[in-house]
Amino acid sequence: MWFCSSLPYFADSLNYSVVGSKFALMKLSLRLLPLFFLLLATNGIGQIVIPKGYFSSPLGIGLTVTGAFGEIRPNHFHSGIDFSVLKKEGMPVYAIADGFVSRIKISPFGFGNALYIDHPNGFTSVCGHLFGYSDTIRSYARQQQYSLKSFEVDLFPAGHKDTIWVKKGELIGYAGNSGGSFGAHLHFEIRNTKTERIINPLLFGFECKDSFNPDIDWLCLYPANSGSTINGLNQVLRKRATKRQDGFYHPADGDTISVWGGFAVGTQAFDFFGSSSDRNGWYSVKIFDQNRIFFSMQLDSFAFAETRYINASMDYEDAFNNGSRIIQSRKLPGNELSVIKNFGNRGVIDCRDGQLHEILVEVSDFTGRKSTGRFFLKSEKPEFVVSVPSPILADTVFWMPWQKENKFQNSEMRINLPKGCLFDSIQFTYSRMAPKKGNYSALHGFCKPEIPMGKKMQVSIKADMVPARLRSKALLARYDREGVRHSAGGEYRDGFVTAETNLFDSYAIVVDTLPPSIQLLRDKQKIKKSIKFRVSDNFSGIDTYFAEVNGEWALVEWDPKNHLMVYWYDDLLKKGTNSFKLVLVDEKGNRSSFSSKIVKK
Repeated sequence: MWFCSSLPYFADSLNYSVVGSKFALMKLSLRLLPLFFLLLATNGIGQIVIPKGYFSSPLGIGLTVTGAFGEIRPNHFHSGIDFSVLKKEGMPVYAIADGFVSRIKISPFGFGNALYIDHPNGFTSVCGHLFGYSDTIRSYARQQQYSLKSFEVDLFPAGHKDTIWVKKGELIGYAGNSGGSFGAHLHFEIRNTKTERIINPLLFGFECKDSFNPDIDWLCLYPANSGSTINGLNQVLRKRATKRQDGFYHPADGDTISVWGGFAVGTQAFDFFGSSSDRNGWYSVKIFDQNRIFFSMQLDSFAFAETRYINASMDYEDAFNNGSRIIQSRKLPGNELSVIKNFGNRGVIDCRDGQLHEILVEVSDFTGRKSTGRFFLKSEKPEFVVSVPSPILADTVFWMPWQKENKFQNSEMRINLPKGCLFDSIQFTYSRMAPKKGNYSALHGFCKPEIPMGKKMQVSIKADMVPARLRSKALLARYDREGVRHSAGGEYRDGFVTAETNLFDSYAIVVDTLPPSIQLLRDKQKIKKSIKFRVSDNFSGIDTYFAEVNGEWALVEWDPKNHLMVYWYDDLLKKGTNSFKLVLVDEKGNRSSFSSKIVKK
């Protein structure tokens, strides 16, 4: 066995041991004997063996990465790798090893058509956004959809007579664009079967073309407190990075910065695999002060429970306002992300020694290719500090500690922030504003949306302005800075309308009395195979729907991102004239329906 020196702290990021197999141990040992392994210790609890060469490719073409493992996405890490399927749906997907289908999840959201296969070596492979399944899997799933009378299903066929066995290299489905996908690709994961912890698939030896070094495009500096200054100012410094002839990336307009106090360092970087135009996430970031490492983040494995900690690990304010993906070294007190390592002082460097500090930001891809940002912090105490605090225009201001449950209420509203909601202590602000036209309460503003949250808070607004006949239609609306309203959901309960949300902002009570919209899409094909509809809802969103053919429940597929519902003609249609009915119900119980005749010759 051999140990991978390029993974210095993957061992600390894993919290599971070698798992028992659902298969015969002899079968497992025979398969593993001729392979190279990666053996990693796990916090003294045990060990996990990662085989290299055990799994085959899930696709019949060369693997090109279009979305990296751990890539930073809104509110989460990318939990797998996205593989190119040449931008078209229908490419065959194959089982990467022997195993059995442990889960089939079909949803209009998330992974869409997803397939989970448990393998005898203690790992589970996951394929998401599939266009469809192989005949055996499709037949089973369709039978269950009709049995449960639901397009959206979460099935666990293993462990009884329904177990579906697959062989290595067997066709299991077709790559697609289902669920929350915006382009045909294969989303591919490998998880520890016992713990469901996600592991970077590249650790298993999949060969992926990668000919490019990472690219660094931002280098940033963050004051650790009100006494820290950057060029005499107590404010964040974000600088575009440019690569110079010395091979380093430098801040665009000068690489020596005058500072005093404590600071965190940030960077935004991307990696390129198959082409220089397809920006993907990096594999690791290390930050050095005077050649001493004080921050590292390496994307080998993480648990689903910690994925939202990404909001505490990045420049969330700039991400919210500008869509950036800047990682910063300071680890907030409520941030429990396991892939981060700080080497003292939680990722903050002290520049009060009068010295010149060389800062290196090293970004690597999985192959070991590196790019390095370089700049200098000149430690010098300013003669005076220019401090221009933002004016606080609020009715109420007080301190909320991050490590406790926090509550606030008055005669018109109340909020509850459970423990774990805040990553850091905050200055909580509250303001009451006059009702907007069409609202059924005043507008209540809490803090600002640039503050990241780890859990949802509960917001309740008194509903004494809501007539009794409209209480079932009431919900909360969130108003952004442009005055655009967004549904926050919720319901009337005990004199209040209550909702859960993970955004600080301004909220008010509104009502939704309009039903969803159903529009028949004309089919110009001579031989018709389906009936399609464009569907939408004005505010609260579509909650449930069903269709009937000749009075019997019919399977209709829903694609929310394209506002599309489709009934593919099946055995429910009889020769002659058939009745068809589609019913939509939104989150507030508003109902609409469409009826038609389908003629089968």
